[in-house]
Amino acid sequence: MNGSAVTPVVAGVSGSAAGSRAVEMAAREAAVRGLPLRLVHALQYRHGVIDQARQAGDLLRQARETALATAPGLWTTVELVEGDPVTGLLRLSRQAALTVLGDGSLGEQVCLPREATTVQVAARAFSTVLVVRAPAAPQGPVLVGVSGSTMSGAVLARACEAAAGRAVGLDVVHVGEVSQRVRVLEDVITSRALAYGVGVRFDVVAGDPAAVLRQRSREASLVVVGARGELPYHGLLGSVSQALLHHARGPVLVVRASRSAPIRRAAALVGLF
Repeated sequence: MNGSAVTPVVAGVSGSAAGSRAVEMAAREAAVRGLPLRLVHALQYRHGVIDQARQAGDLLRQARETALATAPGLWTTVELVEGDPVTGLLRLSRQAALTVLGDGSLGEQVCLPREATTVQVAARAFSTVLVVRAPAAPQGPVLVGVSGSTMSGAVLARACEAAAGRAVGLDVVHVGEVSQRVRVLEDVITSRALAYGVGVRFDVVAGDPAAVLRQRSREASLVVVGARGELPYHGLLGSVSQALLHHARGPVLVVRASRSAPIRRAAALVGLF
């Protein structure tokens, strides 16, 4: 395979425990999709620090070994970029099928740091972004929260694809009241999940959406949310998406609809928070 001619999965290499886990998950995602993996480390030179380039090279070599141990035979390249990691990852996300990075210990922060690399890349990348935690993910279902508003079906498609790949169910939660629109939404989601061979649980519950989904995310193997706005660099994360990025126990997939496979709008009823 000529890796340079195929859209890769891009993974940020940080040397942290979450970063190492991200490399593993990126290798699996690339192998499943038959895509090459590009491992990237951003080097910001600091005055007085010796052998920074060598240390960065060691990180990339270790990451490549981790990737190949996870997915033997995977076409894997490494790249060292100079400068701000946000700038580097956003640039590379233009040509990425998926961008994967560690969470930067977001769960240990009292408040979500808006300027953190993970938050900036998740909100502004051109591609869908997978944010990975250091601890192993739970073995539960894939979780999606829906509001009933209209959007591209990319979030639902990604959630069904992920559930099928993990051989787990789909947990869909609507926080609000039962209505005719919600019943139609349930029918559409059930039909789409069945097409992927995925079992689905659809719940309508009362409460604060962020609190409800944060609680449900404790057992989820993956949480799927959407980035608000079709334009990268101007993309935003809704308040519930921010809460899940901050507190969800497992990995969070932030779907950029404009870079996902098109879904017919007739089935586009998954809501963004």
